[in-house]
Amino acid sequence: MKKNILIGKKIKNYCLIMTVLIFTASCGDKNVTPKLTELNTNTDALIIGLQSFNDSIVWASGTYSTLLKSTNAGDDWQVFTYPEIDSLQFRDVHPISDKEAIVLSAGEGRLSQIFYFHEVTGWRKVFQMENDKGFIDAVQFWENGQGLVYGDATDSLAYILKTAEFGRSWTRIPTAPLANDGEGGFASSGSNILTGEEGKAWIATGANGSARVFYTEDYGRSWEVKSTPMMTGEFAGLTAIKKSNDKLWITGGDLGISDKQLENVYYSEDNGENWKALPEHATLGSFYGMAVTNYLENEFVLVCGPKGAEIWLGDQQKWKTLSEEDIWTATFIDSRTALMAGRGGKMFKVELE
Repeated sequence: MKKNILIGKKIKNYCLIMTVLIFTASCGDKNVTPKLTELNTNTDALIIGLQSFNDSIVWASGTYSTLLKSTNAGDDWQVFTYPEIDSLQFRDVHPISDKEAIVLSAGEGRLSQIFYFHEVTGWRKVFQMENDKGFIDAVQFWENGQGLVYGDATDSLAYILKTAEFGRSWTRIPTAPLANDGEGGFASSGSNILTGEEGKAWIATGANGSARVFYTEDYGRSWEVKSTPMMTGEFAGLTAIKKSNDKLWITGGDLGISDKQLENVYYSEDNGENWKALPEHATLGSFYGMAVTNYLENEFVLVCGPKGAEIWLGDQQKWKTLSEEDIWTATFIDSRTALMAGRGGKMFKVELE
């Protein structure tokens, strides 16, 4: 009798183990599927800047001097506007805290401005372009309060500003790389600056025949210049640069081409020395924004532009169309959740399931 009980227990344990193994295997074989949900932003502005402070607090910015903040991962939005003028194009925003952000206004000459915003104390202008030909594109920070702003070249040096105090003041970097004639960037998604650990940063350039990457590993004191295979032209080049694990990702295209499929998503496994293209996608024209994540040990790459948005499903090695809306910018707020936004205040949450 005792022997039969032991045999019964062994059979029961064996069945339990097999059930767990079968369940695990079936879960592991399941393909990741992106779920798309449209969100209400309470604005009809073109949303161009989008960045999270954490997995709940997200800031966004756009035309009509519009600044937005969500405290619940994008489900609801509070809208702020700059009281002095309602026509500035806030093309990038960087959160400083749950109540503070640095906001970048892009435009020719004096329209290029940087603001420090606090929910309680309001707006303070901390920079205004003095050069009539100047145009700033994006802002990004390291965790220690140092940060960079990149803009179109106004002389022989790349136009790079730096702060050491969370954006309260800005000075131009005198050791910036030499700029090609007319080299600048695109203020299309606030994504052409990427900061990394221990003072590393990458800047993606474009326009007038340039499509390069500026790289620093000492908070902008010295720079290397790396070439890319992205198409070049007067309105062509890189629009966004991101990093996932050891891969550097770039996108862009030619903003003058909207009716053709372009080879415009590349990655590098050696910090920009060599580049490989992802397979052909369906969306026509250029991509303005990009967001990448590593989820369940696979890389997922979300790209978006005026003709729509797609995501590279790393677990299946293929593209999937997400939307045909006019989408300019995207960001992952955690490893499986992204937000993307664009014209007319349109915003979507993308969840990997």
